[in-house]
Amino acid sequence: MKENKTALMTAADLLAKQEQSSKTLKRKLLAKKYSENEIDSAIETLQKRNYLNDEETCRQQFEIFYSAEKLSVRQICMKLIQRGFDYEFIKSLIPPDSDKREKKIAAKILEKKFHEINFDDLDTKEKFKLKSKMYQKLSSKGFNSEIISAVMENFL
Repeated sequence: MKENKTALMTAADLLAKQEQSSKTLKRKLLAKKYSENEIDSAIETLQKRNYLNDEETCRQQFEIFYSAEKLSVRQICMKLIQRGFDYEFIKSLIPPDSDKREKKIAAKILEKKFHEINFDDLDTKEKFKLKSKMYQKLSSKGFNSEIISAVMENFL
């Protein structure tokens, strides 16, 4: 029976399982060998019926990630780009005071990873190594050098 499903039916099934961008939906339908015209028509129909709204879905996913306070803004942006959302729109969702949040999250990460280390007991070489590890850890999490420096200064 699966062979008889239209692109619209398949798209609706995919959206019922998980919200996604029109770009991701189109990629999935192309992989299922539907024609470009049929896919475009299905996506248009879903948008008209308000079952598919990239901006609203992106906004909701951004809010979920942002309020969870586990990812840097850069990581959130990358996740949403990978999910097919527009970079310029994602950027518009970033609050102007996000630096405060970034510092808070970066501090949590350092506290979790390096809480047992007494910085005063280390010699100069060990301190340098530790600072380097901290910097790498935060950098790999998507924090910029300004945030990392401020947080490391407070932490140490």
